[in-house]
Amino acid sequence: MVTPHLPPDQAANALLPQLLREGLSCEGHEVRLLSFEPLEGQPRQGDVRYIRRPRNGLARTLRLSSIETGISVWRESRAFFEGADVVHVHSNTFMNQAAAFLAHRRGLPFILTHYGTEIWHYRKRALDPFLWMNESAATVTYYSRLLLERSLELGVVPRKPVVVYPPVDERFQPPTPDEKRRARRALGLEDGPVLLNVKRLHPLAGQTFLVEAMPEILRLHPKAKLFIAGEGEARKDLEERVGSLGLARAVTLLGLVDNRELPRYYHASDLFVLPSRLEAFPTVAAEALASGLRVVSADHPGGIELQGLFPEDVDLVPREQIEPLARAVVTALSRGSASSAKTRERIEIELRPKAAVETYLAIYRSAIHGDGLAAD
Repeated sequence: MVTPHLPPDQAANALLPQLLREGLSCEGHEVRLLSFEPLEGQPRQGDVRYIRRPRNGLARTLRLSSIETGISVWRESRAFFEGADVVHVHSNTFMNQAAAFLAHRRGLPFILTHYGTEIWHYRKRALDPFLWMNESAATVTYYSRLLLERSLELGVVPRKPVVVYPPVDERFQPPTPDEKRRARRALGLEDGPVLLNVKRLHPLAGQTFLVEAMPEILRLHPKAKLFIAGEGEARKDLEERVGSLGLARAVTLLGLVDNRELPRYYHASDLFVLPSRLEAFPTVAAEALASGLRVVSADHPGGIELQGLFPEDVDLVPREQIEPLARAVVTALSRGSASSAKTRERIEIELRPKAAVETYLAIYRSAIHGDGLAAD
């Protein structure tokens, strides 16, 4: 598998490769990973082949970073591809494109998975390696049906597209009352509702709208707390917004939280809020539903699709609108926090790692035998 990210990064294209590797390895399959080296301070995994991260500045402008990445992938490819049956390319970077090209040259079928950004921001170019990847892949999987539809609208038309929803790790389960009390005590929480957002701190994640909605939420729920788990370039702006609104006691920016630690935050919370401007399929919201939480989401494509799957437990609000967001949060809190048994049952059947492993195994086998899969 080729992926730009691995845990503890919370990106979707870090979580799916990790879950697939764990599930496939348990069934006796050998899985190799090629990824960019971890960010400074993050641990390295001993069995992963790492590629140096692209440099910014002049090196990027002159395409030197791409050349360096291509050479590194070429050097690694011989040992990485030796004995492989199929290559799974997650998302789109120059590393992914180089790996797909080298796999194709060796006669190895490759699978391509789209998570969102690479489609939402796609623009056609005269020489387009991204379009080549889509046309050459044995199968292209999409995180949501709306993402596939957008891909087709843009003229990115794979031979064999398939929608495969992201799996939710088994760690995300509804807490017992005792587990909820322990989780709240561990985080030093007293009475009052707890709101949770888990997302990279980025303008597209829309956390600023949730922070700006907090004064109205606090007017009706003076003891309410908001936890935001994630790290990114929008942190400084969010810190300044929290300070200017006098929300230091009510809003906590947790930074990057290891995925293994996230269940504790879901267990301690009463509502998950996802005010993003754009999403394909919000894995974090599915984790919240699996953990017994209801969700308030902006009406981005991922939120719309999520509500279609779980209509009892997902409330939609207009994107980038502070007052409707505040009202929706207050209304949701008044209805109680627990997601329905129907929602949790569907997650157990369709969105657990076992289902994803079985689906991708069928896709891999189909690619190896050359018959592919068509969109369902």
